[in-house]
Amino acid sequence: MKVFSVQIKNDEFHKKLGGGLPPGTIALIKGGHGSGKSIVCQRMVYGMLNNDIKISYVSTQLTTTDFVKQMLSLGYNIVHHIIKGNLKFFPVYPLINEMRERGDYTKRLISARSIFESDVVYIDSFSSLIKFDIDDRAVVDLMSFLKRIVATGKAVVLTAVENELPNSIMEEVESCASLIIETTTKKVGTDLKNVMLIRKYNFAVSQYSKQTAFRVEPNIGLVVEIAAVS
Repeated sequence: MKVFSVQIKNDEFHKKLGGGLPPGTIALIKGGHGSGKSIVCQRMVYGMLNNDIKISYVSTQLTTTDFVKQMLSLGYNIVHHIIKGNLKFFPVYPLINEMRERGDYTKRLISARSIFESDVVYIDSFSSLIKFDIDDRAVVDLMSFLKRIVATGKAVVLTAVENELPNSIMEEVESCASLIIETTTKKVGTDLKNVMLIRKYNFAVSQYSKQTAFRVEPNIGLVVEIAAVS
């Protein structure tokens, strides 16, 4: 079965994720601030780009320049992928210092056809993007739209900040997601470890790890920890 591979050399992360994302996947990565949601996304993006998968990345936090710098600091050189058009980056708040409340991002997302032309679409963070104008009816329409997108053989990855959206909204998003990952931090001795927990994976094409500890190192990126975290 086809999979959007995240494999790179000298890295076991793809095995923890069952090789990558199957087409048709809506993935939700949720967790608190600083728990590792974005680094998991960025590692997935880098792996997919190195497997000739076209990516769109929507960011509510970074400008294009900041995103490139962030990826380079992790050892993930994506400059040539941007130049070739394999990575399309969409900053939501470009060149401004403060976020302004907007009441139209949900509708704008649905109408942004160029974002969804890629094989895989990342929205980081999805909860921050829609929180000002989402309600129970709007989230049903939005998730129905995303289902139609992935039904064409694409995949969508959403991140959500813990407690940023009402429970009823999150329940609808989670019910539509075929892959749910929770990122947390746990104290092990004197160290804090990032942990990725796979809570739901309906369409996995191979064996995956339900719990993966990882750390982030400059110029290396996401590194899977060998020792287990209980």
